[in-house]
Amino acid sequence: MTLGEKIRVARLEQKLTQEQLAGTDLTKSYISEIERGHRSPRLITLKALARRLNRPLSHFLDGVPEDREVEAFLGLGLVRLRAGMPGSACAPLEKALELAVRQGDEILQARVELALAAVDQELGHVQRAQRRLDRCFRVLARAGETASLVAAHSCLGRIKLASGDPDSALWAFQAAIQLAGQQPDDPILLTKLYLDLGIAQRTLGRGAAAREAFLLGLEVARSMRDQEQVAARNLELADVAAAAGRFRETFEHAGRAQGVYETLAHQRRLAKMHEHLGELAIEEGAYAQAERHYWCSLDLHGASAGFSGAGHALSGLALVLLARDSPDAAQMMCEAALALLAGEADRGARAHAFVVLGTIHRQQRRGRQARAAFQEGLALFVDLNRAGDARRARQELALLALEDGDTAEARRYVEGLRETPTVRGP
Repeated sequence: MTLGEKIRVARLEQKLTQEQLAGTDLTKSYISEIERGHRSPRLITLKALARRLNRPLSHFLDGVPEDREVEAFLGLGLVRLRAGMPGSACAPLEKALELAVRQGDEILQARVELALAAVDQELGHVQRAQRRLDRCFRVLARAGETASLVAAHSCLGRIKLASGDPDSALWAFQAAIQLAGQQPDDPILLTKLYLDLGIAQRTLGRGAAAREAFLLGLEVARSMRDQEQVAARNLELADVAAAAGRFRETFEHAGRAQGVYETLAHQRRLAKMHEHLGELAIEEGAYAQAERHYWCSLDLHGASAGFSGAGHALSGLALVLLARDSPDAAQMMCEAALALLAGEADRGARAHAFVVLGTIHRQQRRGRQARAAFQEGLALFVDLNRAGDARRARQELALLALEDGDTAEARRYVEGLRETPTVRGP
């Protein structure tokens, strides 16, 4: 028995007409098309029908098509649009629209049309984009789809700017910002809207207002300076959406967070490879090669905002400079590394930087500064339970004590060496 047949049998058993089953949110013709197999309801619609027919949802589920198909094609189109490939976004979005029309879901159709309007706007098809938006606004406003309405106003603003109507663009961007204020705080979205608003104000010759918009955008973006913060914020928004039952938003924000985290992990792995290659090159005396690897590591850590890794790479560069008889530059590089490494998560890299700084001071015969740096590194390594690294710091401190003629202190550090395993720390 098909889904439509199951609904018809259950309706007749409940002695309901098609009009009664439709209620106030559906139409008699829509119920008729479902029963004849010409339309497939979405899961949310089927849940409502199951309640009215006094049947468990499981009674009808076998006949329901995969509800995620439209969302999947919509997502593919949006990714291509955000990647700056509007031409290749058309095919999946047209497929999503075809499926949404077949399902008879007006809200879903409006969301797909909104994405297509953004594609048309990017490709310069302004009039077609405007027609699509006109259809979207009516449906989205009636359904109270605030997030989609923000996107629609933003798209309308860009269309108006492109068509030489900055006054209307300004109104659209201001409306989008006002609507965005009704949603959970989203710095990424607000930054984009303030940029658009500032451009509109500048086009109108209002320099002061444009400056204010751009400064507001910078202020909003302050909490999202690197990709890890962007990912964390999207994960937070996914949690908020899930708690409120907005699972489409949950899926979108979680997907963005996952993509960013995977990219960051990849960049950090590459940076770590360059760090190890730099260390091997230093051991072999190939300082030019080591320097190249450390600069590559810095570039990659900069792309992933990995301050811990960047600090470690700077420490490695400091050793290269020291080996090239540039102790002052090496010290500056090492101090720059320590300035980056202030957080709890960076204690291992910070300890390594202190040991490098101690090495620099020792070679420059600054015993007191060298001892202080090695002691800082040792304390951190001990606290982190990194026995191998702690052992090397104790060796340096014992040698310093012997050089200063302080045999008692040297003996204390040697006793510590006897208690410390020789394995290398992580």
